Amino acid sequence: MKLLNVVKQTYEPVRDFWESRRTNHFLSGVLVSVFVLCMVVALLNYLGWLPVGGLLSRVHFLQAVEISFTLLLFFEMISLVFVIPQSIANSIGKQIEILSLVLLRSSFKEFSHYNFQLPLQSQLESVYKMVSDGVGALLVFLLLSTYYGVQRHRAITEEGDRQEFVVLKQFIALLVLATLLALSGHDLLHMVRSGVWVQSVDRFYLILIFADLLFMLVAFRYTLHYPDIFRYSAFVLVTVFIRFSLLAPVYYNTLLSLFSVLFAIAVVYFHNLFTDGRLAYLNKNQPPAK
Repeated sequence: MKLLNVVKQTYEPVRDFWESRRTNHFLSGVLVSVFVLCMVVALLNYLGWLPVGGLLSRVHFLQAVEISFTLLLFFEMISLVFVIPQSIANSIGKQIEILSLVLLRSSFKEFSHYNFQLPLQSQLESVYKMVSDGVGALLVFLLLSTYYGVQRHRAITEEGDRQEFVVLKQFIALLVLATLLALSGHDLLHMVRSGVWVQSVDRFYLILIFADLLFMLVAFRYTLHYPDIFRYSAFVLVTVFIRFSLLAPVYYNTLLSLFSVLFAIAVVYFHNLFTDGRLAYLNKNQPPAK
């Protein structure tokens, strides 16, 4: 009980701080400042006023978009942490939202390598990659509305157990947050040492797979109903598919991303269908009250 009280006293202030209007304004200011700073550094590089060989010397105008988008993606991953205690279905929805942003970032990243001084015909492969990731992000965004539309939240716990279940989910969320910050610190240290920034989105989704598994095992404490067990297990598989899409080469990443979202929609839809049918069967075959 002491652990649950500590988790509750820690999680809620951190969540309220992150989701506050003041923090949102600050993060918006950070994104704008980073974009403007990158444009200034790119201009200095264009004029040749920065020493060659340093990390900043590799920043150019188109790369400013990619850097700003990468930072936005990091903020969205932190926001995902605070969706986990709401429900696993909402958590999967947030993961799909991040997936669409990853596809958009990949398109912008390809755009940052485009050379306007060369003819388009010599860079068609780069354009095709941009189109593939951009269209994939748009279709994921479209399918996401369907995913949210078919959702129907049902409580799986008794009223007396609900608060304890929520606090346990908050504990898992704090573990994910600590892991995300550790991964980001590792990426930052790697950038300082090597001069190359690589955001560990795929490794973050690997952590989410273990978090979803832990969430599923905790949920078994409160329900052993077959449809709920299947739903939780299938949602873990959705996270696995999303991670595969992040590791897949261009074109295949779009196909796997779309498959991941369609699979998530199917899980929710058929879970609702199964549950409604099961309830109808139980009501039909319930013995009459004496």
